Formats: sequence, structure tokens, C-alpha cells
Amino acid sequence: MRKTFRRILFWLLVLLFLVTAPVAILFSQGYRFDQNKMIFVHSGAITLKSLPASVNIFLDGKLQSGKNLDIINSSMTVGGLRPGNYHVEASLDGYSRWAKNVEVHSGLSTEFWNVVLAPQKMAVSELESRNVNRFFPSPFGKKTAYLENIDENISLWMTNFKENNTRPIFTGNDAFFSKDKHENLEWNFKEDLILAPVVRNGQRDYLVASSEGNIEPSYLSDLAKMKGMLKARWSPKEKNVVYFIAQDSEKVSNLYSFSLDDSTLELLIPEISVYDLSRSSIFFLQKNNIPFKSDLDGGNLIQINDRPFTNSEIGENGRLIVYDEDRQVLISENGELYVRNNGGEDLLKKIGDGILGAQFSDDGKKLLFWSENEISVIFLRKWEVQPYRAENEIQTIMRLSTPVDNVFWFRDYEHIFFSVKNKIKLVELDSRDHRTILDIFENNLAEFPAVYDSGNGYYYFVKDSNGEKKISYFALPEKTGFFE
Repeated sequence: MRKTFRRILFWLLVLLFLVTAPVAILFSQGYRFDQNKMIFVHSGAITLKSLPASVNIFLDGKLQSGKNLDIINSSMTVGGLRPGNYHVEASLDGYSRWAKNVEVHSGLSTEFWNVVLAPQKMAVSELESRNVNRFFPSPFGKKTAYLENIDENISLWMTNFKENNTRPIFTGNDAFFSKDKHENLEWNFKEDLILAPVVRNGQRDYLVASSEGNIEPSYLSDLAKMKGMLKARWSPKEKNVVYFIAQDSEKVSNLYSFSLDDSTLELLIPEISVYDLSRSSIFFLQKNNIPFKSDLDGGNLIQINDRPFTNSEIGENGRLIVYDEDRQVLISENGELYVRNNGGEDLLKKIGDGILGAQFSDDGKKLLFWSENEISVIFLRKWEVQPYRAENEIQTIMRLSTPVDNVFWFRDYEHIFFSVKNKIKLVELDSRDHRTILDIFENNLAEFPAVYDSGNGYYYFVKDSNGEKKISYFALPEKTGFFE
């Protein structure tokens, strides 16, 4: 009897092994049993990378274990999921919530690499300033120049970010700052000199001044002995050299350079309509609107395309925005947007009307552009991580009945800042399920200038402080880590 029992037990164990071993192997390889279809299916996963990194992940309302956290890239992967639809949510006390309905596919991971949660109560700081009309942070964020709100004259000040103290740069009653919102004060790359667009004696001019008081403030027209200057820019390599467009005696618009060191004026490129500068080159259009490129001294001229951006007039206030030799944007005076993108194919086409501005992403793979009521993005290179995008694909990110303002790329170039009336918002590009829109801050001014410094992660804006307009700022991403 005992021998028979042992045999029965042995064969039962063998049978149990034969049944469970394949199941265990299938389970270890990511297969799960689908009770509806009564078959084994290859499981999928959901991967999230968030800002801030440590958030709570819920799947269909159930909190997921922190053991799934991948320390190397600070992402969270929830694996072993049967194919189907799930509700995933990322949350953290004191922060906004992110949630989407997600479809998980067999053998694949559904990935979200740019999840952003914003503080519900933003920590706002104030820069020393007063009666601010417009302001202009320096390239590395060490200083901010601002204009007092005074009509028909100029009162220009500078605030040091680290020390948070302010001092006057220039005060004058013979000119006023340009009212064109597309014209900005420009810092040189050393952050010690500024070019301010002004109107003086009924003509455009530029104030040249030092943030350190090293030179006497002067007007560029007086220094260069020319009038009617347009589009003045600092050289990207020589800190005391200015580029500008002006007409000669025959009313032909040319590009000139002027050195503050020795007062040398040079004609660089004749018959030019618009230009932009890179670190080592001048990009420009002549009357035929065909793009060219030259060295910073005007030499080594190269035609970079044989087709014109447009056969129409672009106007005196047209803007050329250049990323590199393969990617350029032209915005005509009346807001027509033309894009040239030499990627998998050489695209040159008009993609928008009534466009107010455009901005390349830092890697040049995306172009943000916007009109009064609409924000859009064109993807200039094929995007091979989720969510996938095709080259030259255009997506409308926002369309509103209320005018939008203060449109900027966020630091990850997968989100966009914008303001509507007094509210500062952040919208994601990822349209899967829906686009998440975060309320970042509610200002006490209905209209206000703003600037986002993506390098340092500071959002600057003007708000009312005890009846006076001052520059305020907050950090996003927050400054929480040792390396921030």
C-alpha cells in the first residue's frame, strides 16, 4: 500500500511539474493568461519619467510599488500588464495631477518620458525694480535691464540677479523706446553692453550703453554717422562690434558692421532685406528672397538654396530666424510664415498666416509658432520615441477664443508656456488621450510682459506689488537638488 501511494504521489508531482513548469516559463517571459480569451498573451508595460522624479503612480486607482523605479534614468516602469486599457495617474502632495487613459499592447511598453507636475502654490520671488514697462534678462541670466513706464523719454535700469540691487543705466528725454513688440533690447555675449531700439528725431535709432558704466551712453547713429538704422545686433564673436541695416545715398539697403573700439564702419553685404546671425555666420536674404550665408566679415558667400522663400514682398519689418544651414524661418511683415527644412526632403513652404512669432527647440527638431489665438508646432525631424511624429508633421496644440500671449518653449521642449489674460499656463505636446494643461500661476495683471529663461529654469514676469509694477520670477523646474 505504501509503495502504491509513493508511486501515485510521484506521478502526481510529475504531472504537476509538467503543468506548472511551462506556465512559470511563460510567466517569466512576460506572458499572462487572458481569462476572456482563455489563452496566454504577451504582457505589456507602462513607463513614465516625471518632473519631479519622485511621484506616486496609480494604475486603475491602485498605488504602484516603488520597487519598479529605475534608478538609472529616474523612470518608473509598471510591467506584466495584460493588453488592454488602463487609467494611469501621477500625483504628489502639493502638486498638480497628471492622468491619461492608456492602451497597453502585447509585448510593448507604452512610454511617457515628459510628465510634468507643477507646484499648486508657486514660490514667487521679486527682483528689485520699479514702475516696469518692459524688461530684458541677459543671456546667462546674471542681469536684467528694464524700462520704466515713462512716455516720450527713456529711463533704463539694470538689476543684478545675485545681489538683487538696481542702478540706472541711462535717462534721456530726446528719444523713446520702440513700441514695436518684436524689437527687443539686446545684450552682447559678455553681458556688459546693451543695444536698445529707440525712436529719435522721428527715425529709428539704437542706444548703446554699458551695464557697468564703462562707456558713455551714445546713439548708434551719432557713432556710425548714419541714419535710419534697422535690425541692429551685437556680433556673436566680437563684443564691441554691431551689425545693422541702413540705406545708402541711392536708397539701397545694405548690411554694415561698426566697431566701437576704433569707430570703423564696414559695408559687408549690399542689397540685403533681412538677416540673422549664428555663432560663425551671417544668414540673409537679398531682394529675390533667396537665402545666402557668409562668414561674419561678409566673405565666403554661399547660396544655400536656389528657391526663394516667397515671390511676395516681405516688408521692412520681416524677420528671418535661423537654426542652421538646413533650417530657417521667414515671417513677413504681415505675418506670413515660411519654413525651409532640409531634412529627409527639402521642404520650403508657407505654413501660416497672421503669425506673431516662432521659436526653434534647442535641438532644432521642432519649431513652435503662434498667432493671436492659436499655438502650433511643426516637427522638423522624424521623432522615433513615443509619441512618434513624422518629419514636417504639423500639430495644432491650442486654439482659443481668447488671445494668447507670452508663448515660450518649456525646458524639455515637450511643453509650452503661454498666458491667457492673467493666467500663466503650461500645455504638453503629447496628444495621446488628451493634452494636459497646467495652471501655473494667476497674476494680478490682465496684461503683462514675460520671459522664460530655459537655461536657468526661471520664468520672469511683471506683477503688481503694492500698486507698483515690479519684476517677479519663479523656478520651473524647481531648484531642489544639489546640481540645480
